[in-house]
Amino acid sequence: MNRVCVVLAGLFLLSVSMANVQANDIRTLVKGKWEITIPDAPSGYDKYEVEFKEKDGVIVLDSKSSDFTIREQKFTLRDGRLVTNIYVGETIQIVVWEEKGVVKGSADTSMGKLPVVFKKK
Repeated sequence: MNRVCVVLAGLFLLSVSMANVQANDIRTLVKGKWEITIPDAPSGYDKYEVEFKEKDGVIVLDSKSSDFTIREQKFTLRDGRLVTNIYVGETIQIVVWEEKGVVKGSADTSMGKLPVVFKKK
């Protein structure tokens, strides 16, 4: 009986540590400079250059365009995904995740949920 408890406890700890590694993967994977394209967004709102970095244990985004500047926009980690709300003429929820080693995302806008394409610079 004791061996069963030890094995179950070990499996539980392993699954918890694997969940932590998975949560850390998107934070590690997203850091750096990116070209972001939102193909279905209106012209002028469809291409951005951004930089994701870690500050005080939190992922933040910096971006500058002719229309606006975003500095240290904080992301929250939810279910292994990075989530934030950004105001660019309207409030948009940005969600970023990892899928088979590729960074993917979506922008939830008044036009609906639009795919976000990431290209590492």
